[in-house]
Amino acid sequence: MRYFFVALLIAAPAFAQDVTGDLNTTTIGSNVDSNNVTYNGAGSSPGSMPASPVMSAVAPTVMGGGGNDSCLIPRSTGLQVTLFGVSRGDMVQDPECNRRKDARLIGTPQQVGGLGLQVSGISVLCQGNAQVFRAMALANTPCPIMDIATGRLLIGRDAFLRYRSAPEIYVVGYDQDRAFWDALLMIGQELPDVQQETGPRLSLSERFRSSTRADGGGAGDIRSDLVDSGD
Repeated sequence: MRYFFVALLIAAPAFAQDVTGDLNTTTIGSNVDSNNVTYNGAGSSPGSMPASPVMSAVAPTVMGGGGNDSCLIPRSTGLQVTLFGVSRGDMVQDPECNRRKDARLIGTPQQVGGLGLQVSGISVLCQGNAQVFRAMALANTPCPIMDIATGRLLIGRDAFLRYRSAPEIYVVGYDQDRAFWDALLMIGQELPDVQQETGPRLSLSERFRSSTRADGGGAGDIRSDLVDSGD
């Protein structure tokens, strides 16, 4: 085995590179690839300013609490200048959304989780909203108002008469559209005579009560009273 390896070493061919020149200068045939890149940008010479950083102020993402059934409105802002940046985010309440949710909670029947106070729910929508107040009046269903002297809830013509007595106080949005309300309520004019009801006058709760009244009448009698009285 030892003689075999010696024989392989002796039989292996040898290759040498070409060498030209004399004893002082020697050149070997070889190729060397070099990539020389010259950078002349910022910072390449003494006294030059470094490159400006990329603007990084990003307005944060604010998720509204409560999902879709929420009155919180997210807001976010961001400001970036050359040397510094600032960003912020917060949430604000939507007053009209809160008004609708309050009216829905108050007016929804108790069987489905509400308070069952429909008149109070309507009053919530009428407060501070001139468009709702005007729409209710045009539909001949004026926003309810209470008579402190009798403790009754005024609706229909009685509510309009109370509006007419002091529109600056009772009518929402009167200062914004005086001409409309003066014409609708006939401010400064004499009202025509209206035939008074001859039958028994029912309160608001009696008109919409479904249980039997003390006089023995049922829900059908209440409906006939409403028809007879013109309500």
